[in-house]
Amino acid sequence: MTKKKDNKEQETPQEEVCCEQAQAEKENFYDQLLRLQAEFENYRKRTEREKPMFIQYGRAGIIKKLLPLYDALLKAAAEIDKKETDAAHIKQGLKMIFEEFDKVFKSEGVQITSAIGRPYDPMTQEAITTMPAEDKDDGLVVDEIVKGVSLNGEILRPAQVIVGKKKEEAN
Repeated sequence: MTKKKDNKEQETPQEEVCCEQAQAEKENFYDQLLRLQAEFENYRKRTEREKPMFIQYGRAGIIKKLLPLYDALLKAAAEIDKKETDAAHIKQGLKMIFEEFDKVFKSEGVQITSAIGRPYDPMTQEAITTMPAEDKDDGLVVDEIVKGVSLNGEILRPAQVIVGKKKEEAN
């Protein structure tokens, strides 16, 4: 029994070098782990600090795009206040405002959907009520209360619609 103990205690120089290398490698990996943890923690803190900044930049971009719309509305309001303004001027002003809205919406990936004359789709539309309709209009949208809006293909607001329903025959 003492011989086995003595054999374990005595290491060859080759085994000592191997153990020292393993110990050095272990310390190196541990140092790398600590540095990686510190880097990740710094990254997390930095992204938390930057998040409000990015949101602010996004808001500023949208506001800049909406400013021409605001200016057009101010001009339209000034025209309405004039006594000699006729309906044609107001109509032209509204048309310009809608064109500006369309430009902003298009640049931001916003789509306004029109459902009139199409089959009712519960995934993109909300039926407010039904209305008696001919056989050919059964299940089709006959009127739109509120237009549907999607952003990059994702529904922001479903269209609120009136759906045609076939007249029931009396027995």
